[in-house]
Amino acid sequence: KVVACETEGAASFAASFNNHNNGKGKPSTVRLEGITSVATSLGALEVTPAVIQRANRHKDRGEMGDDGDDVMSYVCSDAEAVGACANFAKDHRMLVEPACGAS
Repeated sequence: KVVACETEGAASFAASFNNHNNGKGKPSTVRLEGITSVATSLGALEVTPAVIQRANRHKDRGEMGDDGDDVMSYVCSDAEAVGACANFAKDHRMLVEPACGAS
């Protein structure tokens, strides 16, 4: 299972993955106007078309589980990501950045 985790305001994979090929039959990417999340370190305005093609190919090959969700896109809020960072710090005495907290 592959879960792509992003924060709102930096969710370029989610925007492209959920674009449903824009009705053109080919995977198409969506370019964000900017990164507006506090999780900026791993933010990309646009994913490469190859990422979307591979995610779709994974589905097309029938490599999906019974639930049909072997490739998932998860988008959380900045507050959820920062809260996860705080919980991780409390539990493991280690600080991580909000981009890590999203996952």
